[in-house]
This record gives sequence, structure tokens and C-alpha cells, in this order.
Amino acid sequence: MKKITRLALGLGILFVIMFGVNFRYHISSNVTNNVLSEKESNGDFILEVREAMLQGDEKKVLQYTGNVEDMEWFTEEVIDQVYAIDDKSTSGDYDYLKYKVNSIYAHIVGLGNKLTVTYEFKYNEVYEETMLVDETIKQLFEKWKLAELSDFEKIKKIHDFIIENASYDTSITDYSAYDNLIGKSSTCQGYMSIAYKMFTEAGIPARIITGVGNNDSHGWNIVQLNGLWYNIDCTWDDPLTKSGKSLLLYEYFLKSDKDFGGHIRDDEFNTEDFYAEYPMAGESYKWE
Repeated sequence: MKKITRLALGLGILFVIMFGVNFRYHISSNVTNNVLSEKESNGDFILEVREAMLQGDEKKVLQYTGNVEDMEWFTEEVIDQVYAIDDKSTSGDYDYLKYKVNSIYAHIVGLGNKLTVTYEFKYNEVYEETMLVDETIKQLFEKWKLAELSDFEKIKKIHDFIIENASYDTSITDYSAYDNLIGKSSTCQGYMSIAYKMFTEAGIPARIITGVGNNDSHGWNIVQLNGLWYNIDCTWDDPLTKSGKSLLLYEYFLKSDKDFGGHIRDDEFNTEDFYAEYPMAGESYKWE
């Protein structure tokens, strides 16, 4: 599903990651003297990039002092490390941020090991939209008295709401949690993103999983319940019907891998280490 292609662009490299929309990591550089040696750790630089993305900055100019192996470090490695940070005080980073960002352009100039890096960001969901998503979720949770519900009841309430609130975007133009929650229509990317944010805000550990669903690029969620992890696919539980009538299904609700047909995970979510960190239930959750 995440198909990466590399196209030579003079001094730069264009990276395209396919997921419903294109995630572009584009580097151009104008650097004199060789700085391509063993890189030095620069945690502050990574945190500054992360903060810019969380704040929805369209442009961020940063100074970098140190050596890097190659120019790709500023997009591939820095951005991967940004996405890997999971601050438990917010639901806006980690998996959510990864699919909120549409494209990243980095322009690098400098002499020796002193570089000026200019990032330009484009988003599927701008900062003001994320703020409205957060406020709407807060109001919904207060209305539902979510804090009084059990973890299972929270998961089911969120699953049911997403399906009843939104419908699948057949035009394939709306990708964000905002599109799903406020616009009431999105692709699977919007479904998995709003589900991740709502589960996380409700105190339910959750992840976004990407891969293939019935031979098409697809994404869904896993959630933790009573110490084990289960698959949830809100998109497939909200099927398109010929009559246009909305259906609420539970065919892909709290399922074990063996009962989650049609889904194949991307390699990064299908390793021994990943399954050790997120142990999946051997049986689907019995609730009916």
C-alpha cells in the first residue's frame, strides 16, 4: 500500500507515498562543501519540526548545525521521528498527525555543517479544522456522559456514532477527520483518523493500521480492551447501499485477525515486534 517511488530531480529527490492522496517529501538543496558524513543527533530540531506541524504552520525556517549522512535525513528520518512521538496529553500527534499532513517540501542551503532548512507543509486538515474537531468531540463526550461508560460502551458508542454521522466519499476527495466529523463524508482515511482521535480522547488505546482491503489501499483501527487488541473497521461497517439507506453493521467490530477477512496489513504492522507490543486477541470480542 505505501508505495515509495524515487525520481531524480537534480540535487533533490522526490518521495511519493501513496495513501488515498499523495504524501510528498520533496527536497531541493544548494549546499557547498561536503556535509554528507555521520549525522549528529539533534532532538531539538526534530521537536521544532513537530511543533510547526502540530500548529499547522505552512512554512518553518530552521537552523541546523551538525553533519548528516545525506539530505534525505531532513525528510525521511526527521519526519519519521516526528510521527513516532506519542505525547499522551494530546490526540493530535502520532498516528493522527501522520495522516493529517498531505505533503512536505524541504529546501536546504548552507555551508559546511551550518544549514538553513525551510519546510513548507500542506495539510489535509488545517489547524482551525483540528480545533473544531477537538471541540466537537468534547461536546459530544459531555452530551453522552462518556466518563460514566465502561471501555466497551465507549468503543461501541464511538463506532456507532461515526457510522451514523458520516457516509463514504465516493468522489475520493475528502480525507480528513474534519471531513468525516463535520463534513459528514470521507474516504477510509477520514474514518480511521476520526476513530483514532475519538478513541484516544476517550482513554481507549488505539492505533491506525494501513494495508490492503479487498485488493485496494485501505486503513482501519485496532483498539485495546481488557488488555488485548481488536480490529475495528468503521468504513466497512458503514457500507454503501444501492438504495442509499444507511446501515449500521458490526461485521468488523472488535474482531480477531482470523475473523477480519479481506484485510492484509502493511509489513510494518505485521512483524513479530509489532504483535509483541500490540498482542491481538485470539478470539473476537463476544458482546451480543
